[in-house]
Amino acid sequence: MNKYGVFLARMQPLHNAHLWIIEQMLTECDNVAIILGSENKREMLRNPFDIELRKTMLEESLKNRKDIKRIEVYTLPDWSMETDNSYEWGRYLYYNIVSRIETKKFTIYYSDSPDIIYSWFEDYLLSEDRITVKLYERSKIFKGLSATKIRQAFEMDNIEYIKKYCPDAVVKRFNLLKNIWFKVKENPKEDFSMT
Repeated sequence: MNKYGVFLARMQPLHNAHLWIIEQMLTECDNVAIILGSENKREMLRNPFDIELRKTMLEESLKNRKDIKRIEVYTLPDWSMETDNSYEWGRYLYYNIVSRIETKKFTIYYSDSPDIIYSWFEDYLLSEDRITVKLYERSKIFKGLSATKIRQAFEMDNIEYIKKYCPDAVVKRFNLLKNIWFKVKENPKEDFSMT
């Protein structure tokens, strides 16, 4: 087993593909660190839900697990934009992870394009004594399930889709999440970069 698995996701909102990746990590790793990204972003089209709500839904979905003591949830501010993939961001992410899990070596789990994650980390970090990467193709997990599709289901008032692809923590907040989404769509905040 790998000692540490790390999963970086925004969970805007949480869905079953996120939970599936966490389940994979728990079978392959001694400890799991979930990094909820974009802590400082909300009321934006890509980041409509605030960090407190996202963290609550995640923790609620995990709380009854027998292996909960092996899972830590952390939040991380995002100071870049989606298109700002750079080594500077990778170093920021790496050292934030290391300071929290207290080891330089971990496996990062990711479900987007591998080009994105490889653009974050310099070669010296992508080595067997530092970061290893475990990729899952989103198109093969739950037919490409994404938070974008979940937000579209809110827009179409499709609670059946939400029930099929989201945990109860999301389903029971259907109206709250839908209302937040519509409010954000009416007047979204601009995304920002702090670089």
